[in-house]
Amino acid sequence: MQAVRTIFLFFGAVFALLLIAIGIVGYLVTGPAAREVGANAIPITEEAVQSLDDKIDVLEQEVDAAIARGEHRLHLLIITEEEATSKIQALSDEGETGVDIDHIQIRFIDGRVHAFAKIDVVISLQVSLQAEIEVNDGEVEIKVVRFNVGRVSIPSTLIDQVMRAVMGRVHERLEEDIDIELEQITVENGQMIVAGTTK
Repeated sequence: MQAVRTIFLFFGAVFALLLIAIGIVGYLVTGPAAREVGANAIPITEEAVQSLDDKIDVLEQEVDAAIARGEHRLHLLIITEEEATSKIQALSDEGETGVDIDHIQIRFIDGRVHAFAKIDVVISLQVSLQAEIEVNDGEVEIKVVRFNVGRVSIPSTLIDQVMRAVMGRVHERLEEDIDIELEQITVENGQMIVAGTTK
């Protein structure tokens, strides 16, 4: 009888430890992710999405015209925080991002892209990241400086592995879709400037 009682006590203790562990993980993962404190919310509007789409259309026309004339000229695309935020939310609403994103906020601050969002993957999670974007030899390089899921900071080794796979896909897509040689991406306060020369 003592053996049976010991077994039940053991299972009870294991069950209690599991509940505590699940509670701690739940607390950490479902908690608020780090974000810019005191910053005003960036509005999400259809006008901002249309503005960015119009800028991209104009850029494509300018690039096509330069190619037709055989010119190798510099082209600029200036993206505001509102345009970036609204476009990503629109892509999520259309099911293009592969995951439901809500409350997205993109900020361009002191050379870094700051992003915050709520995503739904079985449970609702808050995620935030800070990234630096550079262009080296015509290829975009994105370095994630910090990535949080809830209160948990994801280790840089895991981020680096994921980013290698992502950047491989990005480079393939850019080679197929862009007729300009990227020169520089500048992240200033409130905007990102993409500069490239016609190929």
